[in-house]
Amino acid sequence: MSNTVSLVHDVKGFIHSNGSVADKLRLVSAGVELDKGVVDDLVKQLESVLNRDGGVPFEIVRKNPSSVKETAEMIPLLVGLSNPPNVLIDRMCHFLISRQKRDGGFAEAGNLRNLIEDRYGKTGDTDWYPVGKSITWLTGKALEALKLAGFKGEERLLRARDFLLYSQYEDGHWPDFKGAKVSDPLGTGNILPALRAVGVGAESEVYNNGRAALFQHLKDSIANRSTYDMVDLSSLDAPTADAERDIFVRGLNLIMETQNSDGGWSDLGSKKSNPELSSLLTQAITKCSRFLRQKS
Repeated sequence: MSNTVSLVHDVKGFIHSNGSVADKLRLVSAGVELDKGVVDDLVKQLESVLNRDGGVPFEIVRKNPSSVKETAEMIPLLVGLSNPPNVLIDRMCHFLISRQKRDGGFAEAGNLRNLIEDRYGKTGDTDWYPVGKSITWLTGKALEALKLAGFKGEERLLRARDFLLYSQYEDGHWPDFKGAKVSDPLGTGNILPALRAVGVGAESEVYNNGRAALFQHLKDSIANRSTYDMVDLSSLDAPTADAERDIFVRGLNLIMETQNSDGGWSDLGSKKSNPELSSLLTQAITKCSRFLRQKS
């Protein structure tokens, strides 16, 4: 890997052999060098499966219905390329806007219900990912993607921002959707970058409370050796105190210690390496490394 720490095992080779288009583009985002021809082929592969409405199909599988999540996650990866496919990005932004609800939030269409349950578990296990209603973490992904893509519809962006600003719970985290009984720490990492993207930062009580809550969640996750949660290290801005810097140090160490011999990382309770998780952790490594090289 370039621009980051040296890993014991080859994550590039693992993701090249096992990863999706998104996983491979995350490597590029993380500073892993891929040949220009490889990157161009990845963009062509994505364009070939894109639905007519401009959305990325669920699980990036041809003919699956379009997904806000997949589309919003893909846009920042394309925007960050040395030669961004702007026409493709514009089509994807058009799709995202079509999925914004009146309350400013973003929602998946009902035709994804069965696919979501098949991938993430049956009803009850997927309460965090409902269809047909605005989802906070999904809104964060969409808002960040639109802003990074240079979307000009300011009123749309402000409605999404306000949806997030006024739905935070007292513990600093957000519920998955309005009316949910409890907050979900796993969603906060999708929301903080979106708020920063639209200019909500250190002057905001909402942002500061969310940032503090996420640092605490990561501290607890490190104590529990939950490598999966270290993905959210990528969601934080630079540390401003020694205690925050320590979270980055210990989080990075946990990631390094739990890499599998095939180059990837496993979900909790599984021994099989997960390409998506592995690409997300590679991004986290890059960001942690950059912060730790900076003077505190």
